[in-house]
Amino acid sequence: MGNPVVKAVPEDFVVREVMALPQRPSADPGHTYLNLRKKGFTTFEAMDLIARHLALPADAVSAAGLKDEDGVTEQTLSVAAEVPSALLDAFNRRWTPGTGRWLALDRAGSGPRRLGIGELLGNAFLLTLRGLEADEADRLRSVPRGEAPVLFANYYDTQRFGVAGGPKVTHLIGQALLDDDLDLAFALLRTSGSHEGGLALQHTGPADEFFAGLDQRVTAFYRTAHSSYLWNHRLGRLLEQHGPDVLQTEREGLGYTYPTTTRPLLGLLGELPELEYDKWRWTNSTLRRTTSRRPTTLQTIITIRDVAPDDMFPDLWKCTVSFILPSGAYATNAVSQFLLQLTCAQRPALGVN
Repeated sequence: MGNPVVKAVPEDFVVREVMALPQRPSADPGHTYLNLRKKGFTTFEAMDLIARHLALPADAVSAAGLKDEDGVTEQTLSVAAEVPSALLDAFNRRWTPGTGRWLALDRAGSGPRRLGIGELLGNAFLLTLRGLEADEADRLRSVPRGEAPVLFANYYDTQRFGVAGGPKVTHLIGQALLDDDLDLAFALLRTSGSHEGGLALQHTGPADEFFAGLDQRVTAFYRTAHSSYLWNHRLGRLLEQHGPDVLQTEREGLGYTYPTTTRPLLGLLGELPELEYDKWRWTNSTLRRTTSRRPTTLQTIITIRDVAPDDMFPDLWKCTVSFILPSGAYATNAVSQFLLQLTCAQRPALGVN
């Protein structure tokens, strides 16, 4: 199966966080929880705009996960203050949903603690796949009951390493920061096409001055992106060792080793269900490095609906797929491997027996 168009328009990629919030009566002091819906903004950009609107320091607004700008996304934020309804209304008037970039905030309650990594249970996805050939559409229609259990390698996908349509350099920026080469990190950032890259292009002073004034959660993200790149490389090598049912592929300039059947995945799952990796967090005004563990393989059930002629690409087909993934897993990665396995399988649907 070829490479379908996954994000022809942001509305083709819809994601909503799945999480349970601790709750207190609204009059109780603590943290205000806000539901953020957005299109065209990264989570970092949105949090910065919200903090400025509320006249709060940047780190007063936090999230349990990051959502890309090239989709319609919904997530929960915490604000270390009471947020008056009048300020929410004013924010929504400024960023009213429309055809371009937009943001919308709703109150989701209040609770005793700041949201951070570890609070998020997962994400629910609704994707429109476009540009499918007729035989690809037939394969998707042939999946029994329109539901396919899929086992896949838990790679960090391309958006981890750069913005949509931009160069994949976040891991290179992270490596430069880890090497304390701020001039190189600054030069790479200016090419990235990211929000921070735009700020770097406007900066006329030295690199160390720029990074000192940047939200340090962003620099922690770049350092962790370098760990993500190393983790992907190690995962690919391990899959090769459990071959030969693997395929070397390149997506947006980044190499991936994809399984064409479940055999290498099951072998890896039995040998190394998790791999360690380093991550960086900016907490309590300190950059901290910790070692965590990430699953090498994941499973989900992909539901396929509405296989039909594509209204954007003549003579081609489209369909919608929906599924839930745990926090930190990438929908585009799961779908890419599902489509490859579906093509390579001897039967219509591929799952774990």
